[in-house]
Amino acid sequence: MNGKPTAFFYLVVALVVAGLLALAGYRFYTHFRGDKPDAATGDPTRPASSSDSTARSAPAVDPQVLAKIVPAREIPTLEPAGEYKPQGDIIDIELSDWPGYAPILVANGGLEPNNDSYYARKHGFKLRIKMSEGESESWSALNSGKMAASSTTVDVLALYGSQLKVEVPVQLDFSRGGDGIITLKEITSINQLKGKTVAVAQQTEADFFLRFLAQEAGLELKPLKGLEDSRDPNRINLLFTETAEDAAALFSAFVAAGSKDLAGCVTWNPFIHDVPKEHPDKVRLLTTNRNLLIIADVLIVNQAFAKANPKIVQGMVDGIMWATQELRKNPEPYLPVCAKAFDQTVEECRESLKDVHLSNLAENLLFFSDQPGKIGTFNEIYYSAVYSYGREIIRNPVPPERLVNRKYLEELERSGAFAGQVVELGPSEERDKKTVLEGNPLLTKQIRFLFEPNSTKLDLNDPGNQRALKDLLQLLKLAPGSYLVLRGHLDNSQVAEFKRQGEAFYRRQAVRAVEMSKARAEAVKAVLVQNGVDPARIDTDGRGWDEPIPGAPPEENRRVEVQLYTLE
Repeated sequence: MNGKPTAFFYLVVALVVAGLLALAGYRFYTHFRGDKPDAATGDPTRPASSSDSTARSAPAVDPQVLAKIVPAREIPTLEPAGEYKPQGDIIDIELSDWPGYAPILVANGGLEPNNDSYYARKHGFKLRIKMSEGESESWSALNSGKMAASSTTVDVLALYGSQLKVEVPVQLDFSRGGDGIITLKEITSINQLKGKTVAVAQQTEADFFLRFLAQEAGLELKPLKGLEDSRDPNRINLLFTETAEDAAALFSAFVAAGSKDLAGCVTWNPFIHDVPKEHPDKVRLLTTNRNLLIIADVLIVNQAFAKANPKIVQGMVDGIMWATQELRKNPEPYLPVCAKAFDQTVEECRESLKDVHLSNLAENLLFFSDQPGKIGTFNEIYYSAVYSYGREIIRNPVPPERLVNRKYLEELERSGAFAGQVVELGPSEERDKKTVLEGNPLLTKQIRFLFEPNSTKLDLNDPGNQRALKDLLQLLKLAPGSYLVLRGHLDNSQVAEFKRQGEAFYRRQAVRAVEMSKARAEAVKAVLVQNGVDPARIDTDGRGWDEPIPGAPPEENRRVEVQLYTLE
């Protein structure tokens, strides 16, 4: 070797450079052409990954629909607190067009100040009501004193509670069927959304609805930054939009494009019914909140205004209770006023009111109490929201007692104005229990109750058992139209030893295992019944040792599994 390159060396370098240039050209071409190599060849044997599915589906969706996707965000910062000061006898408030707010419209005689309204005649003030959908903007205005009152759901209040300086004097309604989850046809339970992607309007009641059910199913969630963000196969992946209507439009567009990159969305009426009608062979209505009482609307009043004007707030609460009574008794005379405010026909307004349960005084008193009852309370829903969102989103939750002021409801109770009212909440429609249980459970919840080996006695002194029972009791309160199937299990650590002792011995032990596992389920049922649950709502089943949790230690398989079925 004399240190100089040979001709062969130059030939090799030339070939390498040519190859690199060819590769670069190919990459450039395929990038701007927007195709994948496998998509071009149409290889049917290659399974599509999540990212492949996104790349094929997204170009077929209208870019204006794709633009509805927004990144995950922090909770918006509101304007600093200030006092609303009314001008004369007119009070400014802001509402969205939700039918649960109809009592405020009825008591005011419409959106504009009305001298003939209940408020004007009995309490000497009038409301000027503005309709709006921008909640965080409305709450900034409320917080800073630009208006006196607004409305929201308890779960959303938990998100903003540390910033909002408001009082909550009254519950307006429970949403009963106005919100729902629609999915691809093959998905029949919340548990099957694991690893899938769902569109939802973030930091809204729709967001909470899904988070609550995922929490009960033992599933975690991954907020996505956008369509191209990687999916987590062990979580429900959340793709965000600004509104529930946008979430429905996005899901419908992906279904129409033949893409399964979106497995579903959380939206509200009429879209929970419209989208399945548009795609009857591809989309199902998985569930609504008709029998899941976790979306509760409340009035929120500027705190400084409330302290300075307690008689006006008392009058607002009285007017809401009066109008609630009227609407529950006979809504027909008041439908034209509500329909005009909501920009609906009278028939549309009549139908939309079926999606709410307007809360009377008796139900309000129970809702804001700590007393055991048949419905979920403000505190229970509030803390469910805090837990569902987690400390990463709600970093400094405010204790709910700082927000609620019961004195207005208690004054009405003392006055006897609405004496005789009772709590009327229950399942929204009766169906045969057998028919319900023949369908698919809405969710399956893994709960481990502590049982000693070979024992069916439930240890009620164990903190874990106490927590599990408390969770189940709360779930049943929040889901009045539901049934539980309790499925008992045994650990399978001795199965190999039983088999070594012969087939006959093994079979005898297998029968005992089924009997013991059912007895464990019955022990849990007995405690639920002792705590006021109707035994007709609970079925039990024994599964023996045949369904162990893969890789779990023996004590985790001494468990009872809960399946929740809801009436619709």
